[in-house]
Amino acid sequence: MRCILIILSFLMAGGGVSAQDQIPSQTMTKLGYVFGGVRDGLWLVNDEFWHDGALNRCIAAMRLVTRINPHETEAYENVSWLMYSDLREEDSEAILREGLANNPDVYDLYLELGTFCYFRMRYQEAINLYAGCVTFADAPRYVRSQLAHAFEKNGQLADALEIWLQMEAIDPESDVPRLQIDRIMQGGEPSQVPEMISGSIETRKQDRLNRDNQ
Repeated sequence: MRCILIILSFLMAGGGVSAQDQIPSQTMTKLGYVFGGVRDGLWLVNDEFWHDGALNRCIAAMRLVTRINPHETEAYENVSWLMYSDLREEDSEAILREGLANNPDVYDLYLELGTFCYFRMRYQEAINLYAGCVTFADAPRYVRSQLAHAFEKNGQLADALEIWLQMEAIDPESDVPRLQIDRIMQGGEPSQVPEMISGSIETRKQDRLNRDNQ
């Protein structure tokens, strides 16, 4: 709807009345169907590009989807992943931040951007985003685990333990919280996954740089 109003406002510039005020609601509904059809078609085209290995065209298609409907959180996630795969780290993060700015009332982009930061060892940023994510009732349960790991990696052991204790109380049948609590209390090592992924990203960057310099 927002995209439709923006386009119509350009068409009616200078009239002094907003597009929404000038266009009957029935017409707006029909236009919504038209743009919805275009959006659905772009998803189909994106699948074709994906199977053809035309990843930059996938990015272009998904960016059009986000222009038509800035609340298609999956489109932002797809674009970010494709850019990350192409080692476009800054662009990948920027897309997630744009998506979060357009969708602060759902958990999706809090989780995606939080995980992006966590795997790049930016733990305080990850904590803030995961903490925002878990405020939503429909957020996946495992996000609390991620929040606990981020606290631990950030040196906040008491906060990590508090999260695991909460999870143990919520699901006493699960062994995971108990095992994590025991490990922390015994001074066990935290997860090394962020270091591994961050190292892998740097290795890929260096490999590409070496190839480009050959």
